[in-house]
Amino acid sequence: MNNKELKERYLNLQPSDGVNKEVLSEIEKTLNVKLPEDFCEIESFYSGGYLGGISNYSFSSNDGETNIINETIRLRNTVDLPLRYIVLSEPPESLIVMDTKNIPSIIWCDAVEVTKLNDKSFISKPDEWDSYSDYFAQLIEDEEENF
Repeated sequence: MNNKELKERYLNLQPSDGVNKEVLSEIEKTLNVKLPEDFCEIESFYSGGYLGGISNYSFSSNDGETNIINETIRLRNTVDLPLRYIVLSEPPESLIVMDTKNIPSIIWCDAVEVTKLNDKSFISKPDEWDSYSDYFAQLIEDEEENF
């Protein structure tokens, strides 16, 4: 499914609330990462929030404490989260991160196994998506089932 189709399906569920290029630049500069192209395209119409049963962090640092910049920095400082990861969400007892350099791009692992992200020596197999687009498509499908 391409990003245009994802946008149409998303807009059928919720109004657009994307972020501008300045917000994406702030994420890249503050976290010292290069964001994947599909992430940037989707963020033109989606800026985080509840979707598909998952509360995804806001992408703008103007949205208070729980945003991807603050949460990524917090985990970098507390559990030595590798620099290439961005924290997208923290569902109960788990963590969803985006690897900005490798595939699979999105990893949903147990919170206690966050220190195993670098060598991927997980005890419990995490859910993984090759790209942010694949992850977002799953969120939309889950949302559509409950709409």
